[in-house]
Amino acid sequence: MSDFASKKLPTVEQVEEIMKDWGKFSVEEFAVRFQLEKEVVEATVEYLHKLKRTSDERSIPVMACYRNDKLESIVRCAGSRKGYM
Repeated sequence: MSDFASKKLPTVEQVEEIMKDWGKFSVEEFAVRFQLEKEVVEATVEYLHKLKRTSDERSIPVMACYRNDKLESIVRCAGSRKGYM
Protein backbone atom coordinates (compact mmCIF):
# COMPACT_ATOMS: atom_id res chain seq x y z
CA MET A 1 0.00 0.00 0.00
CA SER A 2 1.09 3.53 -0.57
CA ASP A 3 2.19 5.87 2.15
CA PHE A 4 -0.55 8.38 2.80
CA ALA A 5 1.30 10.41 5.44
CA SER A 6 0.66 13.69 3.63
CA LYS A 7 -2.96 12.97 2.72
CA LYS A 8 -6.18 13.33 4.66
CA LEU A 9 -7.23 9.94 6.03
CA PRO A 10 -10.75 8.79 6.88
CA THR A 11 -11.94 8.63 10.46
CA VAL A 12 -12.95 5.33 12.03
CA GLU A 13 -16.57 6.41 11.70
CA GLN A 14 -16.13 7.16 7.99
CA VAL A 15 -14.61 3.70 7.46
CA GLU A 16 -17.63 2.21 9.24
CA GLU A 17 -19.88 4.16 6.83
CA ILE A 18 -17.93 2.76 3.87
CA MET A 19 -18.40 -0.74 5.30
CA LYS A 20 -22.13 -0.17 5.78
CA ASP A 21 -22.80 1.51 2.45
CA TRP A 22 -20.38 -0.38 0.20
CA GLY A 23 -22.22 -1.29 -2.99
CA LYS A 24 -24.63 1.62 -2.67
CA PHE A 25 -21.98 4.22 -3.52
CA SER A 26 -18.91 4.25 -5.74
CA VAL A 27 -15.35 4.99 -4.65
CA GLU A 28 -15.69 8.43 -6.23
CA GLU A 29 -18.90 9.14 -4.30
CA PHE A 30 -17.26 8.18 -1.01
CA ALA A 31 -14.30 10.40 -1.88
CA VAL A 32 -16.58 13.38 -2.48
CA ARG A 33 -18.78 12.60 0.52
CA PHE A 34 -15.84 12.46 2.94
CA GLN A 35 -13.61 14.97 1.10
CA LEU A 36 -10.90 12.36 0.58
CA GLU A 37 -8.74 11.56 -2.41
CA LYS A 38 -9.95 8.67 -4.53
CA GLU A 39 -6.68 6.77 -3.92
CA VAL A 40 -7.23 6.93 -0.16
CA VAL A 41 -10.73 5.46 -0.48
CA GLU A 42 -9.42 2.73 -2.81
CA ALA A 43 -6.69 1.83 -0.30
CA THR A 44 -9.27 1.82 2.50
CA VAL A 45 -11.38 -0.68 0.57
CA GLU A 46 -8.29 -2.83 -0.10
CA TYR A 47 -7.54 -2.95 3.63
CA LEU A 48 -11.18 -3.80 4.35
CA HIS A 49 -10.96 -6.76 1.98
CA LYS A 50 -8.04 -8.12 4.01
CA LEU A 51 -10.07 -8.26 7.23
CA LYS A 52 -11.54 -11.57 8.36
CA ARG A 53 -14.88 -12.07 10.12
CA THR A 54 -14.58 -13.49 13.62
CA SER A 55 -17.06 -15.96 15.03
CA ASP A 56 -16.71 -14.47 18.50
CA GLU A 57 -16.41 -10.69 18.77
CA ARG A 58 -15.12 -11.10 22.32
CA SER A 59 -12.04 -12.83 20.93
CA ILE A 60 -10.88 -9.59 19.28
CA PRO A 61 -8.02 -8.16 21.34
CA VAL A 62 -8.56 -4.73 22.83
CA MET A 63 -5.38 -3.61 21.10
CA ALA A 64 -7.07 -4.14 17.72
CA CYS A 65 -8.45 -0.64 18.11
CA TYR A 66 -5.15 0.96 19.02
CA ARG A 67 -4.85 3.66 16.40
CA ASN A 68 -1.92 5.56 15.07
CA ASP A 69 -1.83 7.83 12.05
CA LYS A 70 -1.71 4.95 9.56
CA LEU A 71 -4.62 4.03 7.31
CA GLU A 72 -4.25 0.34 8.15
CA SER A 73 -4.74 0.93 11.88
CA ILE A 74 -7.81 3.11 11.28
CA VAL A 75 -9.38 0.39 9.10
CA ARG A 76 -8.43 -2.34 11.60
CA CYS A 77 -10.10 -0.37 14.40
CA ALA A 78 -13.30 0.16 12.40
CA GLY A 79 -13.34 -3.51 11.49
CA SER A 80 -12.85 -4.63 15.07
CA ARG A 81 -15.90 -2.61 16.10
CA LYS A 82 -17.95 -4.61 13.57
CA GLY A 83 -16.55 -8.07 14.33
CA TYR A 84 -13.69 -8.19 11.84
CA MET A 85 -10.05 -8.70 12.51
